Amino acid sequence: MQFHEITNKVFYISDNTNIGVIKVNDNNDVLIVDSGSDDSKGRRIVKTLKDNGLHVKYIINTHVHADHIGGNHYIQKHFPEVRIFALRSEISMIENPIYMPYFLYSGAYPIKDLRNKFLLAKSSKVTDVINDEEATINIENNLINIIPLDGHTEFQKGILFDDILFCGDALISEELLEKHKIPVNVNIKNAKNTLLKLIESNYSYYLPSHGTLLENISDLAKANLERIEDIENRILDYIIKEHSTEEIVSYMLYIYELDINNAILYYLYNTTIMAFLSYLKDEKKITLTIKNNKTLWKAI
Repeated sequence: MQFHEITNKVFYISDNTNIGVIKVNDNNDVLIVDSGSDDSKGRRIVKTLKDNGLHVKYIINTHVHADHIGGNHYIQKHFPEVRIFALRSEISMIENPIYMPYFLYSGAYPIKDLRNKFLLAKSSKVTDVINDEEATINIENNLINIIPLDGHTEFQKGILFDDILFCGDALISEELLEKHKIPVNVNIKNAKNTLLKLIESNYSYYLPSHGTLLENISDLAKANLERIEDIENRILDYIIKEHSTEEIVSYMLYIYELDINNAILYYLYNTTIMAFLSYLKDEKKITLTIKNNKTLWKAI
């Protein structure tokens, strides 16, 4: 973990998941944006802050994936005065992280492969509820703006302060885009709208959770949007003839040269491709029929 200064009040810790840091008072107390994946990350965040004369007092998570909320548990356990802010709609996932592997496993009790720290964070207790309609929260006279960035997850939010946007997983770096090919999103319409919003935005700095600090995010947002549109078109081209859900998932992994050999990646990709099918059906570009006990999709 490396500590970086952006302004005299805003910093970040670079890691597998970048951590935003906002200084909220003259006592060097900070709000952190996201907390890493597990107890070890939480411990290292606390140490990194301490080494730089800072102390965590507040936490807000951009969204509820384990690599963003997993450090909450350690920090809250060792510093019980820390306050955790969350949208009302996020509380159940933060306090009951088992819902995430359930979500990926079609709502059934998930296989053991999905019950690990990569998907299943330890529970933490939300102390401060943000009403979903609120656009700002006031922390010690610092106005923290909540920017809806839905798509990667429902209710994902960017945290804007001092004209710096911590934008979670609304988009990924070009390096990760080429590595993973199919970026994880659960709501394609909202993901596209979020990327269009980012293309049109004009903040001083942007920090994606998985990427580097940027002064202009437009090109990266366009690259992410183009990949989504490419995935749409490839699905539509494939289902000129009827194909089952499983056939579509298998084909899309093949066409993007992805050789998946573990359950976590498979179910993440499966969920994303299901999101595309839902979106395309809502857009009246494809039809769904149930035939011979199979779900069959076909382009209109």
